[in-house]
Amino acid sequence: MQQLFAKNMKYFYENIPSFYELIKNIKTRRFQIINENGFNIYDTQTKNYFYPVENSKHLMQEVSELYANNPMKNDLWYKYFLTKDLPYYDEEILPITSKICNKIIDYTKTTTDYTEDYYFEKDFLHTTTIFGIGAGLHIEYLTQKYDFQSLFIYEPEPEFFAISCYFVDWARIYDSLGDKFYLFIRGNIDTKVLKQFYDSKTISSNFLRLEFTTYESPKIENAKKEFHLANISNKRGWGSFEDESVGFKNHLKNINKDVPILYKTTKTKAPICVIANGASLENEIEWIKENKDNMIIISVGTSIRPLARAGIEADFHIEIERMPILVDILRPNLETFNGYFVGASVIDSEHFKIAKKPLMFVRDASSTTGISNYFLRYCSPMVGNTGFSFASHFSDEVYMVGFDVGFKKNKRVHASGSFYDDKDDKEEGYPVKGNLSDDIYSNDLLNLSRQNIEMTIHILKPKKVYNLSDGAYIHGAIPTYSKNIKLSKIDKDKYIKEIVSSFKKDNIKILDYSGFLKLYKDKIIELLDKTPKNRKELTDIIDLVNDYTLAFLQYEPAVGTLMKGSIWHILNAIYISIYKTNVKEYPKMLEIVKNYIEEYKIEQK
Repeated sequence: MQQLFAKNMKYFYENIPSFYELIKNIKTRRFQIINENGFNIYDTQTKNYFYPVENSKHLMQEVSELYANNPMKNDLWYKYFLTKDLPYYDEEILPITSKICNKIIDYTKTTTDYTEDYYFEKDFLHTTTIFGIGAGLHIEYLTQKYDFQSLFIYEPEPEFFAISCYFVDWARIYDSLGDKFYLFIRGNIDTKVLKQFYDSKTISSNFLRLEFTTYESPKIENAKKEFHLANISNKRGWGSFEDESVGFKNHLKNINKDVPILYKTTKTKAPICVIANGASLENEIEWIKENKDNMIIISVGTSIRPLARAGIEADFHIEIERMPILVDILRPNLETFNGYFVGASVIDSEHFKIAKKPLMFVRDASSTTGISNYFLRYCSPMVGNTGFSFASHFSDEVYMVGFDVGFKKNKRVHASGSFYDDKDDKEEGYPVKGNLSDDIYSNDLLNLSRQNIEMTIHILKPKKVYNLSDGAYIHGAIPTYSKNIKLSKIDKDKYIKEIVSSFKKDNIKILDYSGFLKLYKDKIIELLDKTPKNRKELTDIIDLVNDYTLAFLQYEPAVGTLMKGSIWHILNAIYISIYKTNVKEYPKMLEIVKNYIEEYKIEQK
């Protein structure tokens, strides 16, 4: 035990100094290791043992073996399947992507070994999350027996971590698992790390997550919630070649015309109020009216309608959606709107014809990102994210209204008087921390929007962000009641002109992207063209393609974004299919991809 503790401390000293210092500086000793007729941990405060005691025998070893026994069939472990069935796609909406995915699924269901259930490898575990270490002996047993797609461990109590160094060979785990291993000690689980993980393992982490709770505590419960939110958000925003192609064609049609395009951002000294269409917008209409001369007002998406209904006209209105139906939705408001209409280059060109004062910008996370001299960052996944990013680029004092990114149970999600009035506007979700009140719920899309707003605040660092919305809490934004905000009158025309001066008519050079597309498709086939012996090897192949696609996004954003979503869907179909049949069927599935991937073509005329 002492030798193992010394080995771990040496490893931490040389590789993770923060862990070494944490253990060295533990002052109190609440927990004691018991080594009398078996191991245990004794809590000197509660006078209780951490592990059971039976007939004077301490059962830490026996219980730890039980914890670590076959997680896939162990009722002490929760199994979260994110995709329970093989999803068929609509071939009218996604003609190429659906054809490939659906043919893979059809083939899978004709194979001899097809099952409605799943096959799993005996010595390989999917994304595994362990909350609480205790003595950690079950972790030692698990890591000796299994390989992992990834392993996450969270322990809020430093003393337990210190104790585990006598029972767990952390040095061996780090060396054997490398970047597949994540250990969080003390504090809160780092959500930025979770997002980076899911970005890098999008497909292989989208199937199944295993969860084990060693003991309960408020911090552990909060960490489990954060992991759950990050987990389900991973399913959003994949997109497809077909969807992205619409925006790509719109972009080519819209740019280099008479509409000024955003080419820089500079902070003004005016406060900016950015207004989304959450249900709580209704509560702030009077406050907005009272302060319309004291701040620059930016409306986004469908919030333009309830504002117009209340007699409020924003100074800027932002849109990013490429769907043609948006033209008809906005037309009545845009025709009478006297403020500046700021549209992403991917939207239908009709918007710019209708608007009295059209401006344009190139957004990130789209196939147009690389086809520009400047693009606006942090625009995904919703237009509210775009509006908040725009405001944060132009001001250090931002007020958020209607940014609920959540909803009250059995209540409408959006403000009344908007596009959603005649629709079923109630959602199912899960409880999250509220901003101004309790009983707030969220779903995967709204949660992803919240996470990305938090990232925007963290990166752009506006000095003051006030959240007036009665929805989910947004870390980095100050929960504020509008009745407590008193703003002074500003010279609005001056500051609006400063913002408008950041737009100019520009000439954006258009390349021939067909060569980049061929390069990407050829490399994807090359990476996939292997014969995995088991599902662990398949996981490694899938993750490698994931890594290459992310790297290609940096090399050539237009083609990378055009292809990424469809490749994700195709890989997902292959990955889950192999868990429903024999891994030997993989070459036949790859043959389907080879036969149809050439149908992805870029039309630039």
